[in-house]
Amino acid sequence: MAEALVIRLHGNQPDTLQAEWLLVDTAGSRHGNVESGPLAAAARTAAGRPVIVLVPGTDVLLAEPELPVKSGARLAQVVPFALEEQIASDVEDMHFAVGRRDSRPGTPVAAVALAAMNTWLAALKAAGIAPAAMYSESAAVPLTPNGVTLFVEGVRIHVLRAGAPPTVVEAEPLIEGLQVALASGSETRENVALFMSQDDYERDRDMIEGLREFTASLQVKLLAEGPLALLAVTIVKQAATNLLQGPYAVAGSMKVSLAPWRYAAMLAGAFVIVHLGVKGVQFWKLGAAEVRLDSEIAAVFSQAMPGARQVNARSQVEGRLAQLRGSSVTGGLMTSLGALGEAIAQAPETSVEALSYRTDVLDLRVLAPSVDALDRIQHVATERGMNAVIQSATPRDAKVEGRLQFKTTG
Repeated sequence: MAEALVIRLHGNQPDTLQAEWLLVDTAGSRHGNVESGPLAAAARTAAGRPVIVLVPGTDVLLAEPELPVKSGARLAQVVPFALEEQIASDVEDMHFAVGRRDSRPGTPVAAVALAAMNTWLAALKAAGIAPAAMYSESAAVPLTPNGVTLFVEGVRIHVLRAGAPPTVVEAEPLIEGLQVALASGSETRENVALFMSQDDYERDRDMIEGLREFTASLQVKLLAEGPLALLAVTIVKQAATNLLQGPYAVAGSMKVSLAPWRYAAMLAGAFVIVHLGVKGVQFWKLGAAEVRLDSEIAAVFSQAMPGARQVNARSQVEGRLAQLRGSSVTGGLMTSLGALGEAIAQAPETSVEALSYRTDVLDLRVLAPSVDALDRIQHVATERGMNAVIQSATPRDAKVEGRLQFKTTG
């Protein structure tokens, strides 16, 4: 299976930035052990592999505001104002990334300071690492169905509830942070999955076990190999908002895909089948439209040249119009008939019952399925440069008998 290198960064200042990294695959299996050190050491492992970077959750605000627009350029303009009250800094100093919407009403948004983004990317570039994606570490906390996940690291608690964006709580002593994290606003007790290190658990064992009294269930999961072993295997399988958007977008690759190639081939095959199906339907509709148009041309032929033998109405009309071309008297007639042919084609089930032409004026009597069909004929004729007027519309035999007048303007 495809491998990816997950790098977790600590801090947002160049002189204090630290890193740890781990190789994982799409099945959520770890390859090797967690390593730590300078980013230059991680660059050797990153060679030839996609790199996913996790940045401190305390530096990234994850929210799901309900926005008036769903997509497009306006969405990027609206997002900063939607989060303005939740951000202490000036929105002009912030970078905003938008995630993919799901069944929830809000739109996933990640906000981070431009200074922090520039620091992280500069450090990665200096080490020769080009990240394919960058996420908040809070987005890598595993989801607990019908419950809440608490990921404790020191005095920092990452909180993830089903149906809500992740949050981070920092409080000392830890019991105060846990009280805030478990305050769901409901009297119903929750199922809680608590992830923490062995050392943190031993230090606060009595307090942690005391939480069972306030929860529906409590599962304590100790991280023997450290937090990154948990976060790395989760981020390759769990949807999250990629911070590398807009000015930070990865050139030539807007998103990371670690799925095996066979799934891409299946999607490509499905796309080809759908594309051919759509094209087939389009050709069928065009063929049907051509048949209707020929029928309308034949009707116009009968009205314009009564008694003439029809062999190929379209060719005969085109030939007759070519013969008449050049005559100032018939120029208006040709223009009117051309506009009439196009207009009738846009109003299916409409037939021409009578027409007369005199001095650049074409009077028509048609039988149309509805008044809307008459409006379409008038609209198309007007677009062709005619002065088209509906003189009357009278119900007849479940249809509408319309009298129209076309006047050439030239």
